[in-house]
Amino acid sequence: MLSVLALFTHLLVAKSQAQPDKMWTGKAAGYTVRVISVDMKDPRVSVGVAVAKGFPYGVDAFSTFLARTKPTICINGAYASKTDFRPIGDIVVKGKLIYAGLNGTAFCITKDKEVAVKRVVRDHATDWSAYETVLACGPALVLNGKVDVMPEFERFQDPHVMGSAPRMGLGVTPDNHLLLVNTISSVTFLQFGKIMHALGCRDAMNLDAGASTGLYYRGKTLITPSRHITNVFEVHIGTPSPNLSALYPDSAPTPTPKSPPPPVDPGNSTAKTAIPVTLCADSMGKAS
Repeated sequence: MLSVLALFTHLLVAKSQAQPDKMWTGKAAGYTVRVISVDMKDPRVSVGVAVAKGFPYGVDAFSTFLARTKPTICINGAYASKTDFRPIGDIVVKGKLIYAGLNGTAFCITKDKEVAVKRVVRDHATDWSAYETVLACGPALVLNGKVDVMPEFERFQDPHVMGSAPRMGLGVTPDNHLLLVNTISSVTFLQFGKIMHALGCRDAMNLDAGASTGLYYRGKTLITPSRHITNVFEVHIGTPSPNLSALYPDSAPTPTPKSPPPPVDPGNSTAKTAIPVTLCADSMGKAS
């Protein structure tokens, strides 16, 4: 009896010490992908957004983010202006709104590490008080378990991002596993949505890519951006994500609100109002 109890205890300890994350490369929806999966239920896991010094007008090398915050896993973040580096959407760090971009779709995480993906209403402030971390980029790829890709409805029309290219994204499964996904194949937004759905995502969102593409996993930089970037999404395992509050302004710089955009039929791909920034993903393919 004692030996059985000892074996059971050993198995419990081994399970508690197992890594809550794994990385693999394979096929999803017919396309080659690299996937990092993180069990958000594991108490050792914490996540957050880190921004460059001088944010929202500064940029840093990917290696600078890694050296400063020492994440276990790191992926490039949201699209930003190529001229003044301001991100297109809202960013919340440690429960504090540090930038209001008022565009796109947001990847939102509570203090209890529950994840939601939400489309924002353009040029309207959103109440993020329920969330500890928010990174707004877009477009949405999967919502409520269904492929839901409407870049024109979210006012994405820059030809540099609307074509086919290797892409980066974040997703969450019904059992609260965070997925950080890099498509090795070039894909459109719609194809990326099908990929994230095939990977089991309940909700998923696109991130910046192109020359901003960066990915780091457990001591190894897998992809290095060819430009400096303004923000990254990080996973820390075993140590909490740092609070870099000294880098953040006292209040969130907010673009001047514009008149509400005219109603757009989600199925109408001829919407003419574009996000008013020149996006950083200028190494992506031509518009489809």
